[in-house]
Formats: sequence, C-alpha cells, structure tokens
Amino acid sequence: MERKTVADIMNPKVLYIREGDRLTLARRKILEFGITAVPILDDTHRPVGVVSLRDLDSDPEQPSTTGTVVSVRGDASVEDAAKRLADENVHHLVVIDELGVAIGMVSSLDVVRAFVGMAASHPSTFDRY
Repeated sequence: MERKTVADIMNPKVLYIREGDRLTLARRKILEFGITAVPILDDTHRPVGVVSLRDLDSDPEQPSTTGTVVSVRGDASVEDAAKRLADENVHHLVVIDELGVAIGMVSSLDVVRAFVGMAASHPSTFDRY
C-alpha cells in the first residue's frame, strides 16, 4: 500500500482569519462551514495562531486563541501527522509548505479516516468556496 501524505488527506481550502482580526469573526466561519477551528494567518499567510470552537465557547465576550500553532508539512506522512496530533494534544494541524505558508488544514478525523482506508471527507459547504 502506498504511503499517504498529509497533502493527500488535508482540506486545501483554508478558511482563516487575519492576524489582528477580532476572534469572534472566527465564530461565523466555524458555524457557517461546519468546522471546529480556523487558523490565524499573518500578511504572508503564515500561521500565527488557531482559534477553535472550544476557545470561542470558553468566554464568548473575550475569546482567546490556542497557545502555540501546531503545524505539519504537506509532504509529511500521515503517521507523522498522527504523532504530532498526539504529542501536542490537539485536534487540528495547520498544513504548511516548505516556506511555512499555510496550504491546508488536517484534523484528527482526517487522520483516522486515512488509517482505516476511508477517503478524505470535508464539509460540503466548502464546495461553494
């Protein structure tokens, strides 16, 4: 069996908020697209944070971001992504290219699907994006 890479299973349509945007802007994207986290990108599209539904739910008036951005290269193996998720105790990884630019998102569910031989599946709301 051919080894899958993160690029094979990631969602290449990156919904994000910009550095400096109000974190509550993430709530609309999360709810509208049926996802649970969005990265915060700087002007060069490099990840500087992640805001999850859990972050927004903790204090709706003053949400915070998840501490450190956890990323993985698109050419990394699915196994490497699984180890990174487990080591960092997170549910999402920002997928980056060799220059550190965000090119996708991968979730723990994407990784599980890959391990059991299921095709990657992302919310149908992305079809219009």
